[in-house]
Amino acid sequence: MDTSIIECADQLIIRPAITTVDGRPILSKIPAVAIPQGMSPVIEMILRDTEGRPINFTSCGFGTGSSSSSTPVSSSSSATAAASVKLRIREAMDVSQSAPVDIDGVFVQPDAGVVRARVPISITELTGIFNGNWGVISAEGDLIYSSRFFIVVEKSEFGTVNSNIRSGLPSVSEVRLRMRDNSPEDNPLLNTLEFDLSEVCESMLHCVRQWNTMQPPINIRFNTTNFPNPYVLMDGVMGDLYLAAAKHYRRNQLAYTAGGLSVDDKNKAQEYEVTGDKMIQEYLKWVKMTKIQINKQAWDGSMGSGYAHIGRYR
Repeated sequence: MDTSIIECADQLIIRPAITTVDGRPILSKIPAVAIPQGMSPVIEMILRDTEGRPINFTSCGFGTGSSSSSTPVSSSSSATAAASVKLRIREAMDVSQSAPVDIDGVFVQPDAGVVRARVPISITELTGIFNGNWGVISAEGDLIYSSRFFIVVEKSEFGTVNSNIRSGLPSVSEVRLRMRDNSPEDNPLLNTLEFDLSEVCESMLHCVRQWNTMQPPINIRFNTTNFPNPYVLMDGVMGDLYLAAAKHYRRNQLAYTAGGLSVDDKNKAQEYEVTGDKMIQEYLKWVKMTKIQINKQAWDGSMGSGYAHIGRYR
């Protein structure tokens, strides 16, 4: 069988990719997964400690194929509740008091910390970035483990809710296409993706936060599901990624000579910083001018604004 072909059932189980730097895995990094809009896949992850080591949960009373156990974490308790695994999901910039979506999870390999949970359609109706949070709860009701990851819901024509292509976030594939970072084959010197999914997510969130916090203040805030201009946001995202890469290259630059060959492959910080700063400044200029325009139109009542529902800022 061709090993490059996967089974249909396998692509319905989504696992986060492990980032590698110079061939070494970064297991403690915040994971991220991408889901097409309208799908309801199973997320499978390995629960790790802060150093990236898988955790054996059998000593906490968990067995294979179940999300609960009658065995308590501590024998000193007479609690009757069952231990459980939960996945809690909320839009990454949601500041409302609405409850997150709680999903029952299951251990498939408790001795290696492998858990699964199915993402409901209600989460993938809208495109955006969501915080996923695994929680392992003891029979006494105590939270004994918690870890966070990103869920990116990408635009799809098969979504149950029609997405406005003029709002929201650019897709990760669009960002990668603009940056020529689609696959390891795009980066023959690195032989890997330069930016992983969690870094793209964090840059998108950072750019939306810049809108919400920059002067002048206006009484409208956006999140990852309704940002007004994904195409301008793309410049900000790429600029932020370039600046993050510049920090990495500056910190890890070490020119050396071996066998008569000079190597200085990390000497890229200045080029990345100049390019990133230029793109970020263009994005921030758009943010400032657009907020000034909204503020002015809300103040003098001029017509033609796409933000006519906004009250004026005093």
